[in-house]
Amino acid sequence: MDSFEFLLILRIALVVILYLAILQIVVVARRELRQAPAFVAGGTRPQSVVGHLLVLDKGSATNIRIGQRLDIEPITTIGRAPTNTIVLDSKYVSVVHVRIIYRDRTLWVEDAGATNKAKLEGQDVVQPIPVRPDNILQVGDVRLRFTL
Repeated sequence: MDSFEFLLILRIALVVILYLAILQIVVVARRELRQAPAFVAGGTRPQSVVGHLLVLDKGSATNIRIGQRLDIEPITTIGRAPTNTIVLDSKYVSVVHVRIIYRDRTLWVEDAGATNKAKLEGQDVVQPIPVRPDNILQVGDVRLRFTL
């Protein structure tokens, strides 16, 4: 076998290895896409709703209305920043004001270190507190009722 034949076989082997690597990448990507949750129209992530908040008093928030129903996801953040699950555009609401977490088939409310403490049934939330239906949550100057 001369050097020309050897280089030809080496080149063919390299091309085969490259095609196998590309095939492996395609297989892994397809598997990941099948396992990933589908996106709904508008590019938002699908929601798993575990409860609702009903707006009782919108305070100075400009982006909600009284009687509006807001969805609660398993991990929900409420605050002024657009990255929150529920955005309350009010000067009395912190960037991230409160977290609602669904754990052990119960919703828990915890303050996120806001200047104006979140209140559940009129009491400051200083540690995670379990929620019952019809409990009133105050976030800044906005009052919300839990409907599970």
